[in-house]
Amino acid sequence: MGTDDATDVTSRAARRTTLALEALTAVGAVAGVQGFLVGAFDPLVDQLHDAWPVVAGRVLPAVALGAAVALPQGLALVLGVRRHPRAADVGLVCGAALTAWVTLQLPLIGWGSPVQWVFAGVGVVQVAAATAWRRHERRSRATEPSSAASRA
Repeated sequence: MGTDDATDVTSRAARRTTLALEALTAVGAVAGVQGFLVGAFDPLVDQLHDAWPVVAGRVLPAVALGAAVALPQGLALVLGVRRHPRAADVGLVCGAALTAWVTLQLPLIGWGSPVQWVFAGVGVVQVAAATAWRRHERRSRATEPSSAASRA
């Protein structure tokens, strides 16, 4: 296996990992939105209200989770599946945003939720995978012969 083959394998693995984490996170966030709306997380809503009085019901946390996590991760996933040139960049930003989102929530909802820690880890791994994918994509673009040079 040559260096180019190893690079291709690494790039594919990084892309697949990023896409898998985007899918997991989007599905998890949609489930969380549903959980908020049907009342499954009412104790959490009460806790959020105590820490941040602007949270006065189920809808705001559901909309916030959908807007901050589900939609961006879903968009990143669609771009990645369609092999958009900026998909790795969007995956990186979404992973960083997920990590920040979860980290900022910890003081509000407590440090004991395993779900928070799992998704903090998912965000960190997504950042790492998207960074590797991005690096390999940029290297491959830089080494591709330009269309002008290939016509000469």
